[in-house]
Amino acid sequence: MTMLPVAAACLGITIVVQIIIIERRLAAIPGPFLAKFTDYWKVYHLLKGDYGETIYSWHQRHGPMIRTGPRHISVGDPNEVSRVYQIKPLLHKGNMYKGVVGWVKGKNVAGLEGMVDEVEHTNVKRVIAPAFSWRSVLNYESHINNSAEELVKNLENRDFVDINEWFPYWAIDSMNNIAFSTDMGFMKQATDIGGTMKTIRAFTSVWMYIFAFPTVFMWFAWALSFFVGPSGKLVAMCLERVSSRMEEKKKEDKVATEVDLLDFYIKARQEHPDIIAHERVIGMTFTTLLAGADTTAFNLAWTVYYLLKNPAALRCLQEELDKAVLEDSMSYPPTLQELSKLPYLDAVFKEGMRYALILQLNMDRVVPKGGMEICGHHIPAGTTVGCLSRVIHFDKGVYGADAESFRPERWLEASEEQRKVMERCAIWFGSGKHTCIGQHFARAKTIKALSMMLMKLEISDADKDAKMVSGAISSTRAPTHPYYIKVKKRDVYLAEA
Repeated sequence: MTMLPVAAACLGITIVVQIIIIERRLAAIPGPFLAKFTDYWKVYHLLKGDYGETIYSWHQRHGPMIRTGPRHISVGDPNEVSRVYQIKPLLHKGNMYKGVVGWVKGKNVAGLEGMVDEVEHTNVKRVIAPAFSWRSVLNYESHINNSAEELVKNLENRDFVDINEWFPYWAIDSMNNIAFSTDMGFMKQATDIGGTMKTIRAFTSVWMYIFAFPTVFMWFAWALSFFVGPSGKLVAMCLERVSSRMEEKKKEDKVATEVDLLDFYIKARQEHPDIIAHERVIGMTFTTLLAGADTTAFNLAWTVYYLLKNPAALRCLQEELDKAVLEDSMSYPPTLQELSKLPYLDAVFKEGMRYALILQLNMDRVVPKGGMEICGHHIPAGTTVGCLSRVIHFDKGVYGADAESFRPERWLEASEEQRKVMERCAIWFGSGKHTCIGQHFARAKTIKALSMMLMKLEISDADKDAKMVSGAISSTRAPTHPYYIKVKKRDVYLAEA
């Protein structure tokens, strides 16, 4: 019996010694007093919903390195982005990514974003990356056109439109078109079918709680997966379409041809069964829809909102599109190659991505063996470091003295060298090895929908004093209230279109 108190005392002494060692190594890095000893300072602000604003404020007052936990550092120097997300030596994903691991009957079915095993991530990405190249996106352009045209037709038949309702309908239908060559009919029925969007929003809100306790939630989800199967309209649709398509390909008795993303996944499964299991096809299909829908809708909504609040920018974009059509250098619907030649549209897209600040969390990485230098400090191995878009994208040294303003012109006025720095520091699609594989789809869908809207429609604020409202406790900067715009069909050069 006397051994138990002794063991407890030894454990307590070990913990105290470890805290002292860690504290001495990171003592020079400023941060809240409580964060030196526990992660609960970070947890508190995550669950309060002001984590992004709080970290930004700390960086503004105390510099590029802020300690947010005993072993966690927020890095706010844009010049260190390439180091934090470097490939050699690779910094592995932090614990926060454990929260996005999907489980079915105890089997890991996560997409790339939830893969914490770097070898597995490398192998799977190597196999499926060709489907997400810009060249491949061009092959799916007809799918992107169909959804964008349907969005425009729905908007032009209405006087007032809630963009926070219709853009998500468009985004999920568009992603379904790309994934399955068909859609769920959100725009046709003008409703949230089966409460799908509501479920997705609830999930992104729950993520904040998951990221606060990632390891606990991962093991809980793993255990729960043995008793509770996937549910929801979107999940059921994915399961049904994956299963039926796989059966079709088996009957064909040949390697699948590529018509949409699901065909590509099945082909990858056929050619690399040792890398992509059946469950992985289901997981990748589902996460493609989940990650490629709401985030793209939010980015488009915020971009349109900022254009409306900056009429000069909206007017410049409108004039560029009109000029391209009148000079016969652009058709309707415009092709992606035609749109890629419009510099102001490109600037609006980049500024929208920079300013939307969709992800409200640090993208965590773990310092490798031997430690590394960041911002002039030696950071010991095992320390979690990460950058936050709100801090990086508002840096005045990189994006100018007016970095806290929406101004697309900054991308056109910058020198070639400075523009490369701005793009290199941007983390709107992540950075390094784990850069979002779907970024080309996101860009294509956004510039296509935005340009086609402005070619056909004249848009303005329904209420000039209205503000876009986003959720507090959410991993993404998701609009939570309706935002109405006034829509009027343009009667100019597209009268015959």
